[in-house]
Amino acid sequence: MKTKLHTLFIYPLVLIFSTFLKGKKNEYKNFFMKKQDTTIKNNILQIKTKNSEFYEKIHRFFDKKSPIYDKTFIEFEIETTKPPEEKKYFTFDFERILKIFYTLSMLSAKLPNENINIGLSLKKQKLDDKEINHFLRYALLAFASKRVDNIYFDIESLKNDKIKLAFETMVSYINNSTIVNFSNAKNLYVITCKQGKKTFDIIWSSSSDIELTDFGKVYDKYGAAIKENITISSSPIYAFHT
Repeated sequence: MKTKLHTLFIYPLVLIFSTFLKGKKNEYKNFFMKKQDTTIKNNILQIKTKNSEFYEKIHRFFDKKSPIYDKTFIEFEIETTKPPEEKKYFTFDFERILKIFYTLSMLSAKLPNENINIGLSLKKQKLDDKEINHFLRYALLAFASKRVDNIYFDIESLKNDKIKLAFETMVSYINNSTIVNFSNAKNLYVITCKQGKKTFDIIWSSSSDIELTDFGKVYDKYGAAIKENITISSSPIYAFHT
């Protein structure tokens, strides 16, 4: 009963702070880590969540009997049939859930004020094209949040070559890059990055297709050049600035 009351009391504070606490990470090296190189080497607060549920996990961050932790590690079991932008209870999409777990870690007296680490595990290992898009967008939203130090994912768990190629293509763009800006409006998502001297956007739409103009080279999620009929769709693309 005491735990439930404490959770009920702190819940509105977490929602308020999750709106105002901003992620600060901009530069990324080795953002994606192999699952077998897992973080479980130090004293880690480990949380597992299905369908991005968080309410019943709040008390783990404020347990007075727990030790002082070195890091927070959130394992998300991802349902790839659903897009990460889909809202539950009209409010909670994957991006908002990430902000909440980050806020819980920041507010907890048991943790240092650092970014969280997360893991992604899939309910399905063989994905169709639509599910590949959803999976990529889960990872890209975590990257763009500036609240995640590393994503741990076991690429060997993937059962078809298309998803492996899409994942490896995404990693090649994200690792060793710097986030310049992230914006989303009217279902359009744009992550502007720099990698060396090159500036590019990672772009997708969670709704209708949009025509893309005024860019140089554009590549699809598999790394293939797109030379005509270029549109922004549910499938992330990589568009280089002219």
